[in-house]
Amino acid sequence: MNFYKLKIKYKGQRYQGWQKQPHSELTIQGQLEKALLKIVKSNDIHTIGSGRTDSGVHALAQVARIQIPFSIESSSLLKAINSHLPDDIECMTCEDSSEDFHPVFGAKDKTYRYVFSLGKRRDALAGDMVTYLSRSLDIEKMKMACKEFIGEHDFADFYTTGTEVSSTVRRIFDCSLEKSSGSGFLKDIYPEYFVFEVKGSGFLKQMVRLMVATIWNIGEGKVSLDELRVALSSPTGRKLAPVAPPQGLYLYEVNY
Repeated sequence: MNFYKLKIKYKGQRYQGWQKQPHSELTIQGQLEKALLKIVKSNDIHTIGSGRTDSGVHALAQVARIQIPFSIESSSLLKAINSHLPDDIECMTCEDSSEDFHPVFGAKDKTYRYVFSLGKRRDALAGDMVTYLSRSLDIEKMKMACKEFIGEHDFADFYTTGTEVSSTVRRIFDCSLEKSSGSGFLKDIYPEYFVFEVKGSGFLKQMVRLMVATIWNIGEGKVSLDELRVALSSPTGRKLAPVAPPQGLYLYEVNY
């Protein structure tokens, strides 16, 4: 068997997440394996992704290891894969790899970004890529909340069940909230938006979306900073907010 490491970008809006499903080809992994099947003409293929992004979630740098039953130049394989992928999925890089490389267990850290905008209705062009809120939020208090996430905490109040985990403790290396805006022509599409960015050792199911929704509630005065501290130090299973929509979430970077 021959192994390759891929970096994949995709718009997740019409897909049911990364993980392939027995009842549907509309997953990123499913589309990748469908493309590989056309290339290698064999079912003897296997793929592993660095993270199971949810339905509707996007990625700028999903990392995957693939194994196929024959050797091919990585540059040729890259072209072949992209020729069989739909337009909303792109394989950006392809390089030789080995069985020792594991996209999940080998990752040192992952970074997610969540993009949201305030004070306007959903944009006809950017609506699938950004979450729009009609709330009045205290941005400075939300930035303070971001700092509370940094460090090692039990995130039992910040994940949804569905995938078994041995521990709900995770380490967050950095967490921030910044205001930005588009420039030139793109300013008409993205006049003003906020980017929540979090880098951690790993993430639980829907953890980032629950973190984002929690800082929204803190910015709106529905949840206090003290309540956040308690949830991180002595979790009870009670969520501080519902899960934020998937449209604004991006798997931004994975480091090895």
